[in-house]
Amino acid sequence: MKTNVAIVGGGLAGLSSAAHLLLAAPDRYKVHIFEAAPILGGQCASWLDAKGRPVETGIHLDFPWYHNKDALFAAIGSPLPLKETDGNYYVCNGQTGQIDTLLAGKSVLKTLRGLATFPGLTPGERLQLTGFIFRIMRMDDRTAESFDHLSVTQFLLEQKLSVGIRHQLALEAVTIQGLRPEEASAASFIKFLRTMYGSMGLFDTTFFGAPLGDALVEPLVDFITRHGGHIHASTAIQSVTPATSGPARITTTAGITHEADHVIFAVPGYAVPALLPVEHRATAPFEALAHLKETPIITITLWYDTKVFTDGNVYISHRDREHGPIFDAVADKAFHWKDWPKLKAQGSIVQVLIDAADDVLHLSDAEILAKVYQDLERFFPRCRGQVPFDSTVLRLKNTYCGTRVGYWSKVPRKHQTGLAGIWLAGDYTDGVYHYGMESAIISGKAVANELLRVINHTGFEILRPRYLPFVRA
Repeated sequence: MKTNVAIVGGGLAGLSSAAHLLLAAPDRYKVHIFEAAPILGGQCASWLDAKGRPVETGIHLDFPWYHNKDALFAAIGSPLPLKETDGNYYVCNGQTGQIDTLLAGKSVLKTLRGLATFPGLTPGERLQLTGFIFRIMRMDDRTAESFDHLSVTQFLLEQKLSVGIRHQLALEAVTIQGLRPEEASAASFIKFLRTMYGSMGLFDTTFFGAPLGDALVEPLVDFITRHGGHIHASTAIQSVTPATSGPARITTTAGITHEADHVIFAVPGYAVPALLPVEHRATAPFEALAHLKETPIITITLWYDTKVFTDGNVYISHRDREHGPIFDAVADKAFHWKDWPKLKAQGSIVQVLIDAADDVLHLSDAEILAKVYQDLERFFPRCRGQVPFDSTVLRLKNTYCGTRVGYWSKVPRKHQTGLAGIWLAGDYTDGVYHYGMESAIISGKAVANELLRVINHTGFEILRPRYLPFVRA
């Protein structure tokens, strides 16, 4: 008889859990995935709008240390379509109205080259920044998490860095964590910087050569369904009742009940406690999870008749309330998707991302678009005088846990919950950093390993970044 596994949440963590179970022992598991949205993928979802055009939830980068993601897609026989950038970083500087370039390149010397050319700094400040980054690379996780009580702003002040360095590094908090530096946890900031500067790879970042629904989600869904898994989209869960004797019960908002030997929660951590009986919500780890909060995101897609960008690189920004711009990142997806068979657009498809969007949520779509047009004309000459023929403003909530101050004191470090047959998966439970597709994939693999251990089956190796020899990890 097969073991019944119910997975609540059809994002990458849930799909990874299902795929790894079915890779290892398809004859031992009957897997059901329940997703409240009509499409799967969570934060990595994409879909076609009413006019047949792809819409994504944000600008998603692929990094060379995403080894577990690469291993999963290789194992299911669907190597990912990736498009390399030139390896450099481009920063839209709100104070100057110019685009600063950090010449990182694609070699293993990217760290030294990038620090030596860090824009807007004096030679002395670059030397100070180099020393700071090398201190970061020598920090292990325990040391990094000792700064969890500090915001990024407080941490940079404590490190006695110059105003110029603090200003430059502040944009990393928004890019990495989707939060303003004054509220983002310094621990997550440190962990990501250590990996970004300290890992070895032949390039820095790539984009996906197709919308994420095609590139990431559909291959996993296809593999899961071909191996006996069941997908229940547009199926929200009302409650999960842990087993006392017999199976756990999963009840949908439509009143339909399913039974399972194991239930894997693969939704943002703050959403878990409300799905459990009241008596469990005040116990560990659920009581702490209830204090986590989501971070709102706004993603804008602009459709142009002509090419208004000259390349497919991502441009990040010094977004501040005084100088702007309003966006945190912008890129022309037409460059990334040029080999995608379903692409019909001839001009640019400009994605504009506003992370930590709580400060602009009060604006109407028309007001946000007006500010975006102004910013694009300010930094990108080809956008001047060009008006997109169509636009989409996507306001996203409940996509992931924001890594605010104190985050690492709240999240569990294991997938067990203390309740028989109830497990946690998601980027907040495991992984090298705090959030992102690699951490989601890792958590799915790790929780699959826990279930495989129950049946004495060999699990999967959790792959870690390949660091430079002197980096502590």
